[in-house]
Amino acid sequence: MRGRRAWAILAAVAALQALWLRWALLEPLPNSGNVGGRLYRSYFLWRFLPEVVPGLGWSRSYLGVLVGKLSHYEFLPQRFPMMLAASLITLAGMSLGRLAIRVLKIDGLDRVERPALAFALGTPLLGVITLILGRGGLLQPWPTRAWLGLLAGWEIVELFRRSGRDDSPTPKAVWTLLPALPFLLMMALGAMLPTIDFDALEYHIQGPKEYFLEGRITFLDHNVYTSMPFGVEMLHLLGMTTLGDWWRGALAGQFLVMLHAPVAAAFIHATARRRGSPRAAWVATVVYLTTPWVYRLGVLPYVEGPLCCYHAALIWAASRAWSGAGGGSPAGLWGAVGVLAGGAMACKYPGLISAVLPFGAAAVVESWRRKSWRIAAIYTLGVAIVIGPWMLKNIVDARNPVYPLAFNVFGGPRWDAARDAQWSAAHGPRPITSPLLWDGIVEVAGRSDWQSPLYTALAPLALLRRGSRRTALLLIAFSVYIFATWWLFTHRLDRFYLPILPGLAILAGLGADWVRSRVWSAWLAVFLTLTIAANLSYTSTALVGWNAWTEDLNKLRTQVPAEINPPLARLDSTLPADARPLLVGQAAVFHMNHRVIYNTVFDDEIIEQVARDKSPAEIADELHRRGITHIYVDWHEIARHRKPGGYGFTPFVTPGWFRGMTAAGVLGPPSGLGPEHELYAVLGVPTTGRLAP
Repeated sequence: MRGRRAWAILAAVAALQALWLRWALLEPLPNSGNVGGRLYRSYFLWRFLPEVVPGLGWSRSYLGVLVGKLSHYEFLPQRFPMMLAASLITLAGMSLGRLAIRVLKIDGLDRVERPALAFALGTPLLGVITLILGRGGLLQPWPTRAWLGLLAGWEIVELFRRSGRDDSPTPKAVWTLLPALPFLLMMALGAMLPTIDFDALEYHIQGPKEYFLEGRITFLDHNVYTSMPFGVEMLHLLGMTTLGDWWRGALAGQFLVMLHAPVAAAFIHATARRRGSPRAAWVATVVYLTTPWVYRLGVLPYVEGPLCCYHAALIWAASRAWSGAGGGSPAGLWGAVGVLAGGAMACKYPGLISAVLPFGAAAVVESWRRKSWRIAAIYTLGVAIVIGPWMLKNIVDARNPVYPLAFNVFGGPRWDAARDAQWSAAHGPRPITSPLLWDGIVEVAGRSDWQSPLYTALAPLALLRRGSRRTALLLIAFSVYIFATWWLFTHRLDRFYLPILPGLAILAGLGADWVRSRVWSAWLAVFLTLTIAANLSYTSTALVGWNAWTEDLNKLRTQVPAEINPPLARLDSTLPADARPLLVGQAAVFHMNHRVIYNTVFDDEIIEQVARDKSPAEIADELHRRGITHIYVDWHEIARHRKPGGYGFTPFVTPGWFRGMTAAGVLGPPSGLGPEHELYAVLGVPTTGRLAP
């Protein structure tokens, strides 16, 4: 592209990008109100380096704070057991994945693609094996270490055997990823910090903890979330079993979750390089890894990080399978696509819509195109191998393969119409209006606290790159599909649209390579530098993820629970070791050392099961039969659920009921553990009559 027209287009693109960056830097971050005040990306950018803002010294600059929080080297050895356990599990999973590559006869992989594909294929298969062994009560520390060690040893031998034999070059130099290295370092260390996230404390790591303490994977009728596909959570369970410790094992699991980010980046790099150029691959990789969302998904035990990884792998595998560039068996890559789609659904049910259905449709079209239904069959088999055992588990436990969803279709004794309505009100689709649609578009484009402005700035330019327009159109169509299904069929929680990121990152890489000129390269360098610096300064703060990266883990084990929920921490520290408390209204219980009895807000309230339509004597007898020694009531959490827009809470639980039980001699007088938190001791069996709820 030459001449005045070229200069005019370059100038227009640069001007639009400058305006977009100005908006992104000055737009208030929506979630900053949670910590008070209005914050902007520009606030963090200008304070990243010392003395850019006059009087802001090194110690107060965000770079200085970042370096300071990384400086407690004396505590790094505390992380070694978790890293070793995670390495053992990773190598074992890659061994399974390498076996799958052989079975599927996939050839032509380079040094980036082969280990990435081995990880992405092997990890969901490892989850299935863990499920099967866990259901049989066969997950014990030493046997688990033994079979993981055998698989890992085989992988190490294979790595040495194939050293230097893979096809195609690796990236020319590690330094090309230098902008992403700080993010990866913070991510790795942040993943090995005790989590503060409610969902994780309630089920992502609490479920595996209960399986570990029980010695088997069972149906948890008090935690409905654990009946969803738990493919990612099996990594936490393996970590706990390998280390023989639920707390440190969860940190090993979180490290494994974090590893999905660089693996996703490897697939993004490979796709952008094969469909574009080395430059496109470099930009795509850097854009993805420097996204605050990706860091956040790496340091919190959410499942969306692995979900993004599977979508990145699916785009890579499907693009190679469709073009016939997979080598080996023509159907081999479609089998891999099936396993990867099953892995996405094994992360969470929405993977059915974002992965299984669209890539299944592609497999059907490819079968029709090649006049061979073998492709659709092997895709279906791959999906079934991974997600089938999780659906079978729910059929056995609840007579519903997708429990607790689709109650109107499958029914089942574990769920009822009232709870289904409560669930749908909380997790069902939201109103469809033009203003809400526009808000959703702006949210995904760049308003979100944890989104990177680079996607919107670069992705549209992929349509201008010669030789990549078909790829760009397909990726744009897939991105629109992800956004549309998120907006139409979910409750629009921001994490649910994140599978859009891998495709947008590839588009951004292609867009960055839309033209080759010194002027564009210079402007691109400036634009990338400013945006990545803004992302880094913001990502280094606790607003994106807790950042005590190198602190003493022994201290954090007690400090974190005390900071996130002081009353609950006081309960755990003051009760006798043999106490068995029943928690009412509180389910984020992972950090508790006591074996507590609890339920989530969508399960039958246990105190209501114990007490409804019973006399005080019968209630006391039932409490003793269940081994309940204390009852802890979190009135603050109950009030939150009962507010308009909350999840709802049974009207059975009232202060008057507890006063009546105290008067009847079933419970002792309450002791206050917080302003809205009460603890009752369970007393002897009373002799008074029936008490109305």
